[in-house]
Amino acid sequence: MKPIQPHRNHAKSGLLTLLVLWLTCANALAQTFDRPEAFRIIGEADADEPAVALLHSHLTLNNNRSATPIYIGRHGSKAVRKFKHLIPQQAEGYYLSLSPKQIVVAGRDDAGTFYGVQTLLQLLQGEELQSTEKVDAPEMPERGVIEGYYGNPYTHTDRLRLFDFMGKQKMNVFVYGPKDDPYHRSHWREPYPADEAARMKELIRAARQNHVKFVWAVHPGGDIQWNLKDSLAIIDKCERMYEIGVRSFCVFFDDISGEGARGEKQAALLNYMTDNFVRRHADVEPLMMCPTQYNKSWSGGPYLTTLGTVMYPEVRIMWTGATVVDMIDREDMEWINAQIRRKAYIWLNYPVTDYCIDHLLMGKTYGNAPDIGPLVSGFCSNPMEYCEASKLSLYSIAEYAWNPSQYDAEASWQRAIDYLMPAHREAFRTFCENNIDLGITGHGLRREGESPLFRAAGDNNNLLEFYFQGLIDAADELLADSSEPELSKEIKPWVLSMKTTGQRGLAVLDMRKALAGVKETEKVRGYHHWNEQRFINSYLNYDQITEQQLALRSRDFEGSIKIASPVVATNFVEPWLREQTQNLAEEYKQCSQYRIEVFPQQIRLQGTYFIKANGNFLTDTNPQQPNLQATFVTERDTINPQRQEWTITLNANTGRYQLVNNQARRYLNEVGRFGQNPYNETWNTYELTLKNGHYAIRNAENGGTNYWTVTPDGLHIGFTGKDPFWFEIVPVE
Repeated sequence: MKPIQPHRNHAKSGLLTLLVLWLTCANALAQTFDRPEAFRIIGEADADEPAVALLHSHLTLNNNRSATPIYIGRHGSKAVRKFKHLIPQQAEGYYLSLSPKQIVVAGRDDAGTFYGVQTLLQLLQGEELQSTEKVDAPEMPERGVIEGYYGNPYTHTDRLRLFDFMGKQKMNVFVYGPKDDPYHRSHWREPYPADEAARMKELIRAARQNHVKFVWAVHPGGDIQWNLKDSLAIIDKCERMYEIGVRSFCVFFDDISGEGARGEKQAALLNYMTDNFVRRHADVEPLMMCPTQYNKSWSGGPYLTTLGTVMYPEVRIMWTGATVVDMIDREDMEWINAQIRRKAYIWLNYPVTDYCIDHLLMGKTYGNAPDIGPLVSGFCSNPMEYCEASKLSLYSIAEYAWNPSQYDAEASWQRAIDYLMPAHREAFRTFCENNIDLGITGHGLRREGESPLFRAAGDNNNLLEFYFQGLIDAADELLADSSEPELSKEIKPWVLSMKTTGQRGLAVLDMRKALAGVKETEKVRGYHHWNEQRFINSYLNYDQITEQQLALRSRDFEGSIKIASPVVATNFVEPWLREQTQNLAEEYKQCSQYRIEVFPQQIRLQGTYFIKANGNFLTDTNPQQPNLQATFVTERDTINPQRQEWTITLNANTGRYQLVNNQARRYLNEVGRFGQNPYNETWNTYELTLKNGHYAIRNAENGGTNYWTVTPDGLHIGFTGKDPFWFEIVPVE
């Protein structure tokens, strides 16, 4: 495992500030020396067990007097007693010194000792060391990860690797709340089966070895009954989780409506759980809860103030900011803290992509205010479904939450790139630079800085060629990588998409060159026709590569909850490619008639759309139900927007359209249901015609010739004597 990058020194006021300034001056005159061959631990018996285990697993140890001594312990331990005045007062802080004669790791507590050892191991990389003194402590008390997204939950291995990463990055909380774990949400009353309970126990042990608090969350709000039976059911479930080792608990009431969303009932339940569960176990921490009104834009009425006044003050309340997906500023914190009469616990919905699943978010993590540390009770990130790729942002969130006042988003991003892919950092940086923006979503968050080399190239063909060839070269390098197999496997569909984007770009540039030759009239005989052929071949090549890119899938396995169609460079590059191709084809048709039949003769729908009728959205209302009838829903779904988003592509073999819902990549069959049989282009492609802004959709070939119509029950496919132009097909914006 690669070493961590040590966090910047954290300075409080008064004596600690002066101490840090003195240490900074001392380090400026630091002595360089060779790395010792062996070490011996002094204070091992009284020191934090996981911290000592790290030393044993990473260093050569013996008891020879010639071995460099490592004095280790927490405040008050005999081995580090003479350094106690140098240890910071804050929980999890530590003092670390490294010199040719000795090493000292002195923590305020066991966690501080553990974090000091993590920093020491980073400093011991390489053959030449530098004498160092460091005082370090966190500004935010809890820093971590919430597995709270909609989609395929992390695997057991994902979580074990995540805990190891979190320990290295000084993150101390993991909230287990995957929306699609049935025993967390839909079947919350039921106990975990024995095999899953055993895996949960292993996770809890692994988290503790990395000083990560494992918080188990239950999500009862969808069907909870406000009666004693269900109150006892939730206590019983918590007792079962306590038996397998959970000591921290959370209750989610997010993304629900109706009876479950009543604030006074939620507050009463949390108080009941505190009285009848938490206070009956001396080692159980105060509860956490995610409210129904978890952001300012969704707040209203007395809900938040009811939680603040009725619910016990020790219960921590989660908050996502001004909107569902938002970065956090001081105004956010002051507003919500006044409502709930306590410090809010931040649930940062970044880099989560469950509402824009075709994207990876690999850009800088920026926008959170540097001065909110004293106003939060915790700061956790809801990551992407892709655990390894999420670590790029989690690395920076860990640095931010440890010391927000000194956080540098650009520098942290560069360190994270180096950390995740040290053997291919430049190729990986190219990949990250072209996977930054989210596109237009219902939540409004956008990210800056995508595709900087493309933007710098302007309209210069040589610079554009350099950029597009760079995408291909970086993709080939990453595809050949074997040093980081878990990360490489996750990002491979997007790497392939990046390569095809580069290939499409080169094809566009070749069309440009060929068109210039077609326009040139004063050339030798045959030159004009040669360029016509070249243009058409490049156009067809572009079209073929585009089809290959559109066919790419991620998580396309049986039982997958969400299947993504990977997109890259969507903010600037993709619109340019489409516009250039269309404009070049139109220019070509103005000066040549050679093989113009290859160009589309109809409106070409290619991308992601809403299909609407009478203002309502065609929706996959239950992606897990086979043979479901597609229905129309009045409201736009902002929680799982893919249920109403459709990828529409023109099938090259049939000249007809394929319609696939983006939630679970299910196609609509010839009777308007989500097909269970394998997709068949002779049955499951459709004719689309346009008149007065509305579309008619009709089956074709083996699927028959019936038009799609609308009934009160949803989509219907059959004979109609009415005007068949029922539908609006609107780009997702």
